[in-house]
Amino acid sequence: MDIGARLARQEDCLDELLEALGLVWTDPEDPRVAAFAEREPNYPQYHRVGHKRQLAVQELTGNRPLVELHYASVLRALVSDDDPGSPRWLAAVVVAAVGRRRVQESLVRAVEEGDPYQQVCAAGAWTWVQAPLAYASEQDLRAGRPTPASLAAREALADVRERYRSALRAALAACRDSWAREQLAGRLAG
Repeated sequence: MDIGARLARQEDCLDELLEALGLVWTDPEDPRVAAFAEREPNYPQYHRVGHKRQLAVQELTGNRPLVELHYASVLRALVSDDDPGSPRWLAAVVVAAVGRRRVQESLVRAVEEGDPYQQVCAAGAWTWVQAPLAYASEQDLRAGRPTPASLAAREALADVRERYRSALRAALAACRDSWAREQLAGRLAG
């Protein structure tokens, strides 16, 4: 799937989410976008997607009932974003609202049941929904010694992590799309 098709899927899911939230995004004219588009034709859509994502994030942040109400749409937007960094915004909002385990389990289901693009996106979002490891000092960081509390928080989700890794291996074995195979293999190795 080429970048234009991936951006179109992502934007469609964000449009669905914005509509569900009752939000309208207007595309202000920006000469910088047109200048970038001369070098990179997909840039205007990439730019729109980023702004639409941030509009949704702003509306959802700190509003657990709203996230709960639109959880399915938020998750669809999350598993339609193949950018390495941008899923962190929606992931942080949804984890704060409904809990890390629920989001991880949803991502496992997306890897198990989704199409190759959704599998890749769910695997990318996984990075942002893991329990973070904390370190008491820089020396502990260099030595790879996380705090006991942060290690315990991550280990409390070890069962979901193992299901995720198993689903990822199965998705990779079944995948016939060369782009998705490469992405899934990278996530499995990482």
